[in-house]
Amino acid sequence: MIIKKFLNSISISPYTIILIFLAFLAGLFKEIIVITIIIIFHEFGHFICLYKYKWNIKKIIIYPFGGITNIDDEIDKPLNEEFLITLFGPLFQEILFIIIFCLYLFHVIDEYIFILFKNYNFTILIFNLLPILPLDGSKLLNVFINKIFNFRLSYFLNIIISSISLLMFFTIFKNDTSYYIIIVFLLYQIIYYYKNRYIIFNRFILEKRLRNNKYIKYKKINNVKRMYRNKRHLFKTKDRYITEKEYIKSRF
Repeated sequence: MIIKKFLNSISISPYTIILIFLAFLAGLFKEIIVITIIIIFHEFGHFICLYKYKWNIKKIIIYPFGGITNIDDEIDKPLNEEFLITLFGPLFQEILFIIIFCLYLFHVIDEYIFILFKNYNFTILIFNLLPILPLDGSKLLNVFINKIFNFRLSYFLNIIISSISLLMFFTIFKNDTSYYIIIVFLLYQIIYYYKNRYIIFNRFILEKRLRNNKYIKYKKINNVKRMYRNKRHLFKTKDRYITEKEYIKSRF
């Protein structure tokens, strides 16, 4: 049942279809199959955790260099859930490699296929852990900085770190034009996150106003811009502290 839901959630990017077609024409059939299996297995790891925690999955888009899972859910979801969901992608990728290694040891697959899996698995894993939006590395970073800083500052820090990391990535691979499509895609994602910063922040505030906050820890603040994820807030007024619902209602 879970596999059926996973497959129904998958959407193949037109760029992926074009690349697969070109790969077949170039005789790179095995290579494209190996990459696709790694990406799908990686996304299945994310999906299992998302399914377990009942996050609302919109769709999973498969790109030539990885997958992106679109979520239509609350922003203020538990950070520990987000951490495990993000971690399960790379974890499943390594489980796949162990399976392939065992198949190679028992001579089920030949050495060439094993080397393909080893090389592509390592490349995709390292690339995906880079702290650049929307890669898993940026999501893991986002969990840690949201533990320390408020939501608004964490959002900006993630954009700044992503921009610096992408610049470094471009500096390293600027002479290799094959990476330019990936660089443009990542740049577009960073710009998208930046352009939607006010929409995301306002949605975060609206969630605090409309939804019941079940988090235990309290944070005393005096400005909505300092609101945290996974916390309740008490806002300081002239003579007393009021709840976040009361404060947001009075201000907005």
